[in-house]
Formats: sequence, C-alpha cells, structure tokens
Amino acid sequence: MAKDKKSFVAYCDWLESFEELTDEEAGKLAKHLFRYVNDLNPEPPDKITKMCFIPIKQSLKRDLVKYEERADRARENGAKGGRPKTQKTQSVISEPKKPDSVNVSVNVNDSVNVKDDGIKPPSLEEVISYFDENGYTKESATKMFEYYEESRKPSGRVWKDGRGNTVKNWKQKARSIWFKPDNLKSNQEYDFKNFENVEYP
Repeated sequence: MAKDKKSFVAYCDWLESFEELTDEEAGKLAKHLFRYVNDLNPEPPDKITKMCFIPIKQSLKRDLVKYEERADRARENGAKGGRPKTQKTQSVISEPKKPDSVNVSVNVNDSVNVKDDGIKPPSLEEVISYFDENGYTKESATKMFEYYEESRKPSGRVWKDGRGNTVKNWKQKARSIWFKPDNLKSNQEYDFKNFENVEYP
C-alpha cells in the first residue's frame, strides 16, 4: 500500500474465491489480505492461500497504480497553486446550480386541432350587436349563434362549419351566409355582394 493510504477497494467478485474455501481457509485468506494491505509483507501460510490471493493481489496493484497517478497529479497541481481559478469554477463552487424544473401539461382531445389555438367564439351579445349594426334581426343573430354553438359541443373550444372546418372569422361567415334579405330588420336595400360566395353554414 502507498504511504498514508488508509483504505482499499474490495470487489464483489472476490466472493467466488472465498466461497470455494472452508471457513478456516477463508479466514487465513482474509488475514493474509489485511496483512498485505497494511504493508506487513506477509508470506502465504499455505498453497491454497497463495493461489487464491493471486487475482486479489493483481486487483490491488492495479488500484494502487491508479491511486498513485491521481496523487501525483494532485501534487503537481498543488505546486502550481491548485486548481485554476477561472470564473466558471468559482461560480460552480460558490453557487451550485439548481436542478432544472420542468412542468409538463398535456391535454388530449381528438376533436381539437392545434391550428384552433387562439380562435375564440363570440358571445351571443357580440353576434346580436354585429347583426344589429348591419341592419339584421336579433332572431337571425340568435339562429347563427345557436347553430355554431351546437357544433362547438364536441370540442368545447371552437365553432365548426357544416364541413367540419373551424370557423376562423365569424363576421365573414355572418356576411356571406347569414346576412340574407329575409333577415333584414326593414325593407332596406340588400347588398348582394355579401352573398356572392355561398357556402355551407
């Protein structure tokens, strides 16, 4: 063992060697091992101890070489003033990094399309107000609202038209589909341009 070395590594696979021995033989091997690591230069008491100690001794010698190499590097660094004081190492020592915190929230709904994000259906009041501003009846506004609200039930988020597509612009939908002559509040002139691109509600 090296000077001032107070411990050694024992390996689990040594058990196989010990299991093949009687208790008395295993005791002799254990005593020989501890005498060896304490630099007492022991002679094996018998051939069995000598044979069983060979692989153990080889492991101890390999570990000792690694230990001495690390000790030499530490001495060299110490002679140079220790570990280089870079900003990075100082911050690591003085302020340990906190573990990253990750919150994951997943909502699964088959009928919701990611493209629907940010599209919010209007309230009944908004629809009635828009129809009123354009000269159309409250009844026709309510019909439109109820029609699309019914389509919203499966997903709970967006209005869908008769083809299952998301209603992205409800005002455009009102102008092109729901603003009809029979929905006007009075006999005012109807702008047929609103009805050019007829499509499913």
